[in-house]
Amino acid sequence: MNDALVELFRHKSWATLTLIEFCQSVPDEVLDATTPGTYGTIRDTLRHIVYTEEGYFARLTGKRLADPLPDGPAPLEELAARIKRLSPHWEELAQDAFVAVRKFTTSDGWRIPGAVVMAQVIHHADDHRTHVLSVLSARGVEGPDLDVWSFADASGEAMHVQVPSGETP
Repeated sequence: MNDALVELFRHKSWATLTLIEFCQSVPDEVLDATTPGTYGTIRDTLRHIVYTEEGYFARLTGKRLADPLPDGPAPLEELAARIKRLSPHWEELAQDAFVAVRKFTTSDGWRIPGAVVMAQVIHHADDHRTHVLSVLSARGVEGPDLDVWSFADASGEAMHVQVPSGETP
């Protein structure tokens, strides 16, 4: 694989963890709210992101890093801990070229290459983080900026430099 895929997995983990940690300071009435067009409540959506991500990881590796989340609400601290636990394993998996070409069978009978599953992991988390941000916004709460630029800034990969006048960056 390449460095860009590893960076996408790092961003995914950072963005999900940042959102969960932000939501730890959000009032319960907001965490239990939903908005039409989203997955569900913020609590349910964050749980779904983590539960599904652990399932994708188990499908690709044949192992679980923790017992599956039980049904019902999950403490946000537990969700954050699970993302922290998964993060380095995703980075390692993103560097394994064999996983990308190996065929996997989904629980509903589709046979697909690992690269598709890995792309879905990134897309799924991004899509549902957007749902959480939509619910927050609908309740008048400005959520954190989770784009890749913000990640690069937070991780020290980006730095602002002075562009000499008259030069085009």
